[in-house]
Amino acid sequence: MTDLWVDERADGSAEAIAELARVATAHDGVAPFNDDTRLRLEERELVAAWRADALVAAALARRTDDGGLDAELVVHPALRGQGIGGQLVTALRRMATGPVTVWSHGRLSSATDFATEHGLTPVRTLLRLARPLTEADGDGPAEVPEGVALERFDEERDTDAFLALNARVFRDHPEQGALDRPGLDARRNESWYADEDFLLARDSSDGRLLGYNWLKLEDGDGEVYVIGVDDDAAGRGIGRALMAAGLARMHAAGMTRTSLYVEGDNERALRLYRSLGYLDDLVDVQYRA
Repeated sequence: MTDLWVDERADGSAEAIAELARVATAHDGVAPFNDDTRLRLEERELVAAWRADALVAAALARRTDDGGLDAELVVHPALRGQGIGGQLVTALRRMATGPVTVWSHGRLSSATDFATEHGLTPVRTLLRLARPLTEADGDGPAEVPEGVALERFDEERDTDAFLALNARVFRDHPEQGALDRPGLDARRNESWYADEDFLLARDSSDGRLLGYNWLKLEDGDGEVYVIGVDDDAAGRGIGRALMAAGLARMHAAGMTRTSLYVEGDNERALRLYRSLGYLDDLVDVQYRA
């Protein structure tokens, strides 16, 4: 039998969690935990299953305002189908006073079967779109909207303005909208981060921040890590100009592929990305218990 125990903090098991995630990523081709979870383990609640001294399964959960838990769950590939994941979900339900949601990154067949078996209902879809980079991407934006200047991020000047704009743009997004200074600093300390890959659109007259395109360039893939435009500046072509500038930056940095994540119901953003040649690549599904 696998002994199951619940801990309110995840920081004591960081190395074991990282190793379990590495094994699962190598097997599944997709990471079980997103960047926010990985970088802020100390803010997650942990349900873990151990066999002997080895961590064989883990659920990392963020407490939501309604008392629920928003979780990501992984079971060691060699031990799937033995009921361990079900024990983790049961423990999450006991811990929560509100709804429990669980992410399946990559919509793996094993995760789909697990959701069906345990009565989990899909409630949210996150799409990863991708395509190869081409020579045409090196041209940059054909036209920057009048009165708009494209610049790189400057920590001292732009941090507060970016966080405020990001909170407005993603006010209805439970993960990205909650980005704060510690979360920003943690990402800026990652090996892939560079200020020149953090592109800003600014009002040329008063310097007000209008939008941004934050890039993650790693292992030949240029990811649009997060892009946003202020509601007041929507419809001026700023998002398209930021995308073109980002693609040019990826091309100049030697990336061969570009990718991005977008909510499955964000039709306006999907129209823009598909017009730029992005195609469906991967699907993440959030299930409600």
